[in-house]
Amino acid sequence: MRALRARSGLSMRSFAALLGSPLDTRYAYYEEKRFTGLLPIDAARQIAAALQPYGVEPADVLALAGLSPAERAGEVSAIEPAVQYIRLDVALPNADALTRMFETMLEKEVPAEQRDALARSLALRLPAALQRASVSPPVPVRDAAPPPAADVRPRARHHQPRPPVSRI
Repeated sequence: MRALRARSGLSMRSFAALLGSPLDTRYAYYEEKRFTGLLPIDAARQIAAALQPYGVEPADVLALAGLSPAERAGEVSAIEPAVQYIRLDVALPNADALTRMFETMLEKEVPAEQRDALARSLALRLPAALQRASVSPPVPVRDAAPPPAADVRPRARHHQPRPPVSRI
């Protein structure tokens, strides 16, 4: 596990934060030398999805869960990147051209009486929204469908460290 995470260029602390897992509890255990078993399948899916944008193949992570090549192929097809990042300098057309573009896009989706106002509003807001998106950190995209109940785990709570105890 350590070698795969290191391939991504992320430190163990930053990768644990990316997973939403406190470093001192769950994720660090998978990288310890005393962990010799197979990765739990839920953890392998989560780790594979998180490492994929960093160039680590999901099949390599899923192999650590003990899946056969056929099972890995099925799991890999289910893992899609949640977000794609791209930075571009873009020159947008004027608001009238953007309004026409949005009207065309919304033609079959929105009734005519609402389409014109919505298209104009989108055309006026698009440049400011793109500007904000380019200077702020990306927002993670969540799937529209809720995950199956079996895969839902409560997030780990942060506990206050215990005060040192004298053992003399």
